[in-house]
Amino acid sequence: MRKRLVHIIFILLTVVACEEIYNPVLDNVDNLLVVEAIFTSNKTTNNIYLYKTLGFSTELDSYSAVSGANVYLVDENQVKTSCYESVAGDYVLNLQLQQGAKYYLWIESENETYKSDWQEVPEDPVMDSIYADFENKTSTRGTANSTDNIVTERGIQVYADMNNSGKLNHYRFSARRVLQYFDYYDTIMPPIPEPVKMPIYCWNSYYPTGIFNIAGPPEYSTANNITKHQLEFFEKEYNKYIADTMSFAGWIYYIYQYGINEDTYNYYSDLNSQLDSEGRIFDPVYIQAAGNISCTTTPDIVVLGNFEISSFAEKRYFLLYSKAKDTIIALRNIPYFYNISERDAIKDIKPDFWETVTRDYPDE
Repeated sequence: MRKRLVHIIFILLTVVACEEIYNPVLDNVDNLLVVEAIFTSNKTTNNIYLYKTLGFSTELDSYSAVSGANVYLVDENQVKTSCYESVAGDYVLNLQLQQGAKYYLWIESENETYKSDWQEVPEDPVMDSIYADFENKTSTRGTANSTDNIVTERGIQVYADMNNSGKLNHYRFSARRVLQYFDYYDTIMPPIPEPVKMPIYCWNSYYPTGIFNIAGPPEYSTANNITKHQLEFFEKEYNKYIADTMSFAGWIYYIYQYGINEDTYNYYSDLNSQLDSEGRIFDPVYIQAAGNISCTTTPDIVVLGNFEISSFAEKRYFLLYSKAKDTIIALRNIPYFYNISERDAIKDIKPDFWETVTRDYPDE
């Protein structure tokens, strides 16, 4: 037994003695310019952010802002509108964009000049209908080197139809979900001798994660209509968000709809191919999503980022459903846009924005 133990220790020492730390030789790559310019037509103020990428072995923990650049928005008549630098790397454009007009971005920085492709201001997006149904959603978590964890959840999938007769047929969606729920506290209310349970009106906000939610017409089709596009999935098991002692009071669902150009749609599609990859054998090959900005003075210089002009529309809905059975109690439009904070809790007094199955609004 002792002899066998000696052999085992000897083998372990041999393995440890053979270990070496491998330091790969990495090429030094110049920090690349990154342009983040996402304009929406309903705003009179838009921002352009300029910064540099970080090297793999850099010790910095934040991107370096590009300051002192000259940034312009140029229209079809070659009229330049200058952007001012509010803080390092943040350039502000004060201009109301005109629907149907075309613009490009012009940047002068560090003795180089950069130019974007043309972007047309799209018409305002419209959703023709919103509807929902109970479904099972299956997701797979894990990588090629781990055992896949398949999770199936029951919930409500919200859909949208867009039947636009105009030119606009590409969209991007974002969202905010405000969870309403009740907590409770006990208090004494004379002359009642026993404690009375009183409500606390609570709410919290949640935002989408994962890939960009984009929609376009069917490939190889002349039809512009988009039907049954998936917007948001609401888990039936809402107690993953609140304790069992609390009461679910529904979701206030913000839908942010952006009308985008086809080249912007293709850019987000390329990004989704990368964001949705999980290291499996049939994942798409890693590529660099090609933006629409190039260096005119030195064409070999790589520029990261994209210039985007989108139109914008917002809708809000109230969604209430039963956890005990597959029943949607309410899915209705909210015509009045209250200002709702990210999260809070108020005792006794119901907030003005609090949604119920039926209610009145100030403009009605």
